[in-house]
Amino acid sequence: MFICCDDLTPRIGSFGDPVVKTPNLDRLAKLGVRFERNYCQYPLCAPSRTSLMTGLAPDTTKVWDLNTDFRKTVPADVVTLPQLFQKNGYFTARAGKIYHYNNPSEIGTPGFDDAASWQACSYPAGYDRTHDEGLVTFYASQEKIFAGMAAAQYNRAAARTSHPDSKSLPWSHGGKGPSGIRIAQDGRTPTLPFSKNGDLGIAIAGHASDGGDEVMTDYMVAESAIAMIEEHRNDPWFIASGFFRPHVPFIVPSKYFDLYDLSDIQLPPFDPAELTAAPHLAYLSSNPNYGMSEQQHREAIRAHYAAISFVDAQVGRLLDAITRLELSENTTIVFWSDHGFMVGEHGQWEKTMLFDASVHVPLFLAGAGVSAKGKACRRTVEHLNIHPTLAELCELEGTPGNLHGRSLVPLLSNPDAPWEHPSISQVGRRIGTGPVMGYSLRTERYRYTMWGENAAEGEELYDYESDPHEVKNLAQSASSADLKSKLRDSLERISRSRKASGV
Repeated sequence: MFICCDDLTPRIGSFGDPVVKTPNLDRLAKLGVRFERNYCQYPLCAPSRTSLMTGLAPDTTKVWDLNTDFRKTVPADVVTLPQLFQKNGYFTARAGKIYHYNNPSEIGTPGFDDAASWQACSYPAGYDRTHDEGLVTFYASQEKIFAGMAAAQYNRAAARTSHPDSKSLPWSHGGKGPSGIRIAQDGRTPTLPFSKNGDLGIAIAGHASDGGDEVMTDYMVAESAIAMIEEHRNDPWFIASGFFRPHVPFIVPSKYFDLYDLSDIQLPPFDPAELTAAPHLAYLSSNPNYGMSEQQHREAIRAHYAAISFVDAQVGRLLDAITRLELSENTTIVFWSDHGFMVGEHGQWEKTMLFDASVHVPLFLAGAGVSAKGKACRRTVEHLNIHPTLAELCELEGTPGNLHGRSLVPLLSNPDAPWEHPSISQVGRRIGTGPVMGYSLRTERYRYTMWGENAAEGEELYDYESDPHEVKNLAQSASSADLKSKLRDSLERISRSRKASGV
């Protein structure tokens, strides 16, 4: 059972969050190992998901934006994770978002899917997409968001370094295809019309819906996955459930908003001096919290928490189905998110940054094959590890030899086993007409980040033991020179090896 959600840093009870209510993810934590220091390769949907599903780093897949099709940029014989299961006799299927979708505008379509990965797919659209988008409250409007990004003097979304073989898709952000009809990124599927509020994929907005769980898209995603499991319960299967929340807009039934009192919401600490502690490319916006008032900030975080709790309820339904169908003994369960989501740390929101909250991602491995049940692993791991881990755990044949990650299987029996492998994350910027890439190395204690070739656009160095909120950038400290040099050498060596392999 392969479960994914969109835009979730580990704001989960079992990870120590004091406010958010996630009883089902907490239940999952008791069934296996929770990886408390897991990081994505790229804090943007398409690059992150492509990297995880292929087991290859973004500089190998050449997917740095939302438009590039990895099938045109990597060898034709690349074997995705579900394809590997398929080749080993498993039924493979997905419900909802696993590969890239423009969320929420492409809900109800195949998104930017990889057809070779699946034998069956389900992509429902619920009341949240068809009705509630016209009712959202804007905590920060798109105009304020774009203004803050413009002031930061670079393009928000990614490096936009399109591979020569990729083509620009005019409908990729809700535009119109040749016939004038709005179509999805597959170039064929008509999409639902926008509400009066337009495309809500960026705006910080939410709505406490009057609809029940059963009419929401993510409920339908879980329902589809459960139906597939029931149909194939006697077969080997790899079934993926991709939830669209807690991505904006935060539209979930009102009862999930009612779980949270605004007075209980804790705002991240912020000092305006933080906006100059790191190189300017480190930030997405120069306008702290997009100019939200404290009240709007609290309401936005409450809506985000409500969306997390709603997704948690759907995870619970999947776990209940496994128990009801008596499949617990031989089902391995994976839960992950594509990237993190900032809610005011350093005055920033959303993703596409290399601060911890933007690239820190929950990972659970539970059920069959996991003996260290209820344990936390504090080793630094990354999304690239998931492909080889499941291949080893399920004893699959024909595992590609060029995968960039390492199997986590030793940590599933002993979460404290020796593990000397850092994680690498990256994100692109554009300054004027030129792309700039930032690379970041995370160890159990430190993060080193370099912006631009030879760190021409600046560096960051944080010691999380003494500075858990990344307030003190030690990159220019003479006393940290040797440490910085060691971390930079490691970052450059690993990045070079990943660029050179897999192609």
